[in-house]
Amino acid sequence: MSMIDVKELKAYYTTEKYGRIYRVRAVDGVSFQVHKNEIYGIAGESGCGKSTLLKAISGLIKPPLEILEGEVIYNFDDQSLNILSLQEDKQRRKVRGIRLSHIPQGSMSVLNPVRRIRKSFQDLIDAHLKLENRTHLNDMNMVKKHLDALGLEWNVMHSFPHQLSGGMRQRITIALATILKPDIIFADEPTTALDVVVQRGVVQLIKKIKKEQQNTLIMVTHDLAIHANLCDRLAIMYAGKIVEEADVNLLFNQPKHPYTQMLLDSLPKLGDKSTRTSAPGTPPSLINVPPGCRFHPRCPEATERCRREIPELVEVEKGHRVACFLEEGSK
Repeated sequence: MSMIDVKELKAYYTTEKYGRIYRVRAVDGVSFQVHKNEIYGIAGESGCGKSTLLKAISGLIKPPLEILEGEVIYNFDDQSLNILSLQEDKQRRKVRGIRLSHIPQGSMSVLNPVRRIRKSFQDLIDAHLKLENRTHLNDMNMVKKHLDALGLEWNVMHSFPHQLSGGMRQRITIALATILKPDIIFADEPTTALDVVVQRGVVQLIKKIKKEQQNTLIMVTHDLAIHANLCDRLAIMYAGKIVEEADVNLLFNQPKHPYTQMLLDSLPKLGDKSTRTSAPGTPPSLINVPPGCRFHPRCPEATERCRREIPELVEVEKGHRVACFLEEGSK
């Protein structure tokens, strides 16, 4: 049984300008499954819909983002629920914290700049734990044990966010997101704006938490090196759709979709001094997407069928799904 089952999800940004309604089709008919205790990666160019997909499947839906169609089913050990069926924030709040947790992009957007770090931990615990025998001392003991397990010093609790480095703030943000041992963790670009040495420390921290708590993790980042180092399976998004999904080793060694091949060809390689190439042109507008395959204006293999028909995401071999007519043996 899958831990998360996403079915035909459509999440659009709807705005009105000069009397006209515009819809940005950020997530347009996406379906996939995430297995229990795995790390599932989502990659693609900026603006392809990665972060919007993460918001939609985690229930963080606020205008102008709206869900037009689809289901997001969580299969916990003791219950199954559709997060999109919970209409009120109060209902979704009961699920978050203990069941679900979110590591957002940018640590400064999480930590209150005028409160010490320990206050952020206390606020989180107060919001989600309502136990009769709780005391402030017990809460702080729980925090201390959690920090010790993650290799973080207790003295950071007395600091304000601006007194910590970017890497330390990000570690604190991850510690906040995991202190209640959630079943599912959503991570949105957790290594953005960090140098490679700090990125390595953050990745190791996430691995350690995953091993100890046995969480299910959905990781969104444009950095394919992070995915290669961390993820079990990887989905490639383009213009609001998943175009390829496979085991991370299989996808890196045998990419099937032309877009995936171009993404991987653009990566630098040790000892290779040749000029790297990338996909020509630019991604399409998600307000006016092209007909047929959305990658066809940039694809060197595009045919007339690609310009007319939308390829379905189909399994071409066990565990490897691709949305491309080339894999059907027909152009």
